[in-house]
Amino acid sequence: MRVTAVEPILLRSTQGWRTGADGAEASDNGDWQLLVRVGTDAGLTGWADVETLPSAALACIAGEGMALQGFRGLGELLLGEDPLAPERAWDRLYVGSAYYGRRGVAMHCLSALDNALWSIRSQALGVSIATLLGGRRRDRVRAYASTLFRDTPEGMAEAARGYVDRGFRAVKFGWGVFGEDSGRDRELVAAAREALGPERELLVDPGWYPAGWRGPGAPGLRSRREAEALCAWLADYGVGWVEDFIHPERFEEYAAVRARSPTPVAAGEQLATTWEFERFIRLGCADVIQPDLSRCGGLSVAREVMRLVEEAGMDLVPHSWLTHLLTGYSLQLIAALPRARLVEFNVAQSPLTHGLTSQPFVLDAEGMVAIPDTPGPGVEVDEDFVRAHRVN
Repeated sequence: MRVTAVEPILLRSTQGWRTGADGAEASDNGDWQLLVRVGTDAGLTGWADVETLPSAALACIAGEGMALQGFRGLGELLLGEDPLAPERAWDRLYVGSAYYGRRGVAMHCLSALDNALWSIRSQALGVSIATLLGGRRRDRVRAYASTLFRDTPEGMAEAARGYVDRGFRAVKFGWGVFGEDSGRDRELVAAAREALGPERELLVDPGWYPAGWRGPGAPGLRSRREAEALCAWLADYGVGWVEDFIHPERFEEYAAVRARSPTPVAAGEQLATTWEFERFIRLGCADVIQPDLSRCGGLSVAREVMRLVEEAGMDLVPHSWLTHLLTGYSLQLIAALPRARLVEFNVAQSPLTHGLTSQPFVLDAEGMVAIPDTPGPGVEVDEDFVRAHRVN
């Protein structure tokens, strides 16, 4: 079997990233979304979502490459490869794009292509991706509602109560207005904690460039002292972890803050390649490792990270803030983990990201999500929806 088609598909809608003062649901990126479709001569197809700058990604995948090694387009490199050997294809893509890639947009695209190859391989062999990753160890996992901070304590309390009513046993609030005013930050967290009650888990993602992207005069990156103070007061509210709140390349700072933090530290969504994760884990940067399958290098890298985490006696919870396609791939990784705590469940999907799949995942009565035992990511792409929103 050989790869015969590599197609980036750009979708467009009108709803952007937003949050508000009341408890109404926030929204993730609803303006642009990129997919990749990988086709084979056997008629099998793999789909994956790409979280990156779409205009640059289109060039990485479908742009014309150069004759010199290291300057080749990813689509060109993948054509003719055997989809049953995704690790070998990964090496070819990584080396073939080395001069403009290795991280960033090119790695995001490589990740999506890798995930699509794992889907094709599982379809060809008639088994789940979890089976290929080492074996299926569980058929469901507890989900946490992943959303954005609301602007007011009242909005936080209303939102938190809504997630309780929907059956979630854990909720993560992130970004939004957090980081603009330290006093308000405490009020927002306190409101969420009270509304969730002591029996449910509260997770916090402050963002690593809090409010600094909003414009001139806004505060920038936290100092190490500010990061330590943040971890200290979050512990007063029994926060289960504080996530990705330091610049992702400051490994030594992560290790130093984590050594003093009374709140568990979760990070890794911005890391890519096995080499980065190996160093991050060895330095003791986090308690919970969070590879994002749309950024880290895909399932080929995540399988190695799974091994590293197991050897270190740590927890792995994939970062999966995007579509149900990414959730599906993340669930397959979770099914193969020796120990699994949670799956991230993006409740703030826009109509664009939510509409990609025809059968979204749902919670059961115990706040768990079932993990499909079928080939592929466990959800089907709604191709009518894709055609209706496609712009390239």
